[in-house]
Amino acid sequence: MKRLFLPLILSLITPIIIGATYFRRVFDNALKGKDIKNYTRRLPLGFVRGALLDRKGRPMTSPEISWKVIQFNLRKETERRDLEALRALLGKDFKVRRYRYLGYSDILGLSDSEIYDVMRLKARFRSLEVVPKVRHKLLCKECFHTVGRATADGEGMFGLEKVYNDYLKGELGHVLLSVDAYGNLIDEPKVLIYTNPRDLRTYLDLDLYRLADSLMKPYRRGAIFAFNPKTGETYLVYSKPGPYDSTGAGDAPLLNRAVAGLYPPGSTFKPLVALLALKYGVIDTTFGVGCRGAIRFGRRTFRCWSVHGYTRLEKAIAQSCNVFFYNVGSRFGPKRFVEAVHSTGLFGRRLTLLPEEVPSRFPKRARYYGSVLNYAIGQGEILVTPAFLAVEAGLIGNGGWVVLPRFSSLDRPETLRIEAPEWAYRKVREGMLGVVEYGTASLSRIPGFQFGGKTGTAQNPHGEDHSLFIAFAPYDSPTFAIAVVVENAGHGGSAAAPIASMIISRWFGLGEVPLYYRWLAPQPPSTDSSESFWDDFFEELDL
Repeated sequence: MKRLFLPLILSLITPIIIGATYFRRVFDNALKGKDIKNYTRRLPLGFVRGALLDRKGRPMTSPEISWKVIQFNLRKETERRDLEALRALLGKDFKVRRYRYLGYSDILGLSDSEIYDVMRLKARFRSLEVVPKVRHKLLCKECFHTVGRATADGEGMFGLEKVYNDYLKGELGHVLLSVDAYGNLIDEPKVLIYTNPRDLRTYLDLDLYRLADSLMKPYRRGAIFAFNPKTGETYLVYSKPGPYDSTGAGDAPLLNRAVAGLYPPGSTFKPLVALLALKYGVIDTTFGVGCRGAIRFGRRTFRCWSVHGYTRLEKAIAQSCNVFFYNVGSRFGPKRFVEAVHSTGLFGRRLTLLPEEVPSRFPKRARYYGSVLNYAIGQGEILVTPAFLAVEAGLIGNGGWVVLPRFSSLDRPETLRIEAPEWAYRKVREGMLGVVEYGTASLSRIPGFQFGGKTGTAQNPHGEDHSLFIAFAPYDSPTFAIAVVVENAGHGGSAAAPIASMIISRWFGLGEVPLYYRWLAPQPPSTDSSESFWDDFFEELDL
């Protein structure tokens, strides 16, 4: 009797479990329509995205539409008859790539004119259809790093395409195919058309990109970042090389050096050091040192690039005197100096919305007392991006505040402030004006137009020094801040400063050109024809 008990129980429970499972699947609302979806295939007509426009409404990207011929899976006789008729029409053979499970096949190897013939004579073919194929095309190759790229599925990968992906993305539509288990069409195809997405006007300027690319032609690698410190409108985020340039080993053409390239700031860091020294009372406006070309600290000798004699703050910035800033660093002391720099809020954070941006870096503590002397002149373990340098220039030019870079009206403005006395900012700005008027960037001076700047020469253990320059313009009320980095180009005044000066001149529509470029050509024959003379001259230089 005991042996029969377990089989008896199982024979009673098993039908109950099977019945409950059956009725649950039959009446489960979550499973309704699943069988229909299993036999419905989607043929995407293409993913379209809104175009990114520059500040003047000129497109930087655009959808490019091409066409292809497909064949629906119908009866074998119908498919074979249509393919034979197509061969007779075109007078040539072609390849057929079959996707039986998806319900259609691709007809390959047809030219645009042949596809047009199929479209024109569509009534002759029962199983053939002409459908669009959409590709997102970049119109401004110089803008590659800023604009970014979208995937084949219509999603932004990087750059502004990713930042504004939800605003730009869209679908052209689908063809819905009802097929059986073998992929054969069992109903008429249904075409679903979606509305196109919106275009987006940015603050970028195509003219500046083309000018920057021309000015950077003699150099292999570099970056430029320019924006309006009062509004945050970003005009230029340029990086060289790009994927369309001829490159060599180690050039990293996909790296956006303007926001992800890390460089020692060199002397472009000195205006910020001077501001912090005045703010925290380390020095005052009367502080001065005697520069003899070097300073002895412990067992080491810290050198200056020249002998400047007695030097105060304005001259120290204009002539980029290292000895002056060595003394500032030693008066600060390691702990106090590091704390002062981190109090600015500039390091360890992103300054733009670009997803590939890398935050600038400053040590959390000074390993040695002598390290602070190197930090004071922008050397050591300090690494910054060109975007950081442009924000620094705008912050000082504005007298203590800056709206962080943004790319369109969709971006919410964010203001960064560094509290310091107004006289401290005024003193640093006067030194940066001296850089251009009579200092290390005097060859980049624009006659009749004043702007503040600072050159930098960053030591590079892997080759020639990097050339850097930051500037704000015009001097009295800056609406343009720029940072230029040219890798392995030497002194900041010889490469980066002339490029920045030329961009400033063109941006403000000045008839005059920087002194640096005047040395490259003879003087115009007369003042009446000077403007056309310089236009012809720069056209020959492809500027």
